[in-house]
Amino acid sequence: MSSFTTMISPPFFEIFYRQYRKPILTVSCLIVTLSFIIGGILFWKRLERLDAESLLSHASSIEQWRVLVDRYPRSQASANALLLIAGAQSQKKQWEASCKTYREFLKYFPHHPLAISSYIGIAMNKDATGNSHEALSSLQQAVAGYPKAYGAPEALLLEAKIMTRLGKKEEANRLLQTIMTQYPDSLVSTLVLKQREKPPQ
Repeated sequence: MSSFTTMISPPFFEIFYRQYRKPILTVSCLIVTLSFIIGGILFWKRLERLDAESLLSHASSIEQWRVLVDRYPRSQASANALLLIAGAQSQKKQWEASCKTYREFLKYFPHHPLAISSYIGIAMNKDATGNSHEALSSLQQAVAGYPKAYGAPEALLLEAKIMTRLGKKEEANRLLQTIMTQYPDSLVSTLVLKQREKPPQ
């Protein structure tokens, strides 16, 4: 008799479900709801990304790039648009406007692979307006903040050129030596080495 009762007794999971049915159903509903919400957000983000990339591919002026930045300020397309705006402003000799745009880029995209370009851009703008010391400061920030970035040796080379122009040849040579020591495989290092190997004219 006892063995027969054991055979027909409900399984453990059925007992567990009966006892905790309401919490199980509640949690299941929450999981389904969250799945729909997360899926909707990801879908919306994808649409935003595609629209931002489309705007970038069709933009060709400061005004058009700015529309993209204003509409999707945190998108990767916006990061590219900001650099394009800053470069265009610099070409038009709108130095201060260009510096402002570079700083806007750094504010929203400090960890972007091209972030060092903003510091170099600011330095070139400052140097173009005769503010050599501010240019040097920006280049030093570039190297200190992004020592492993592709643009670090370029920043050091620009710094060396400004130092040479200011008559600080010893500091300039030290910077060139740093390029060859710390970035031996870079194109900048190769150019520096070839320049040093040229016989004096």
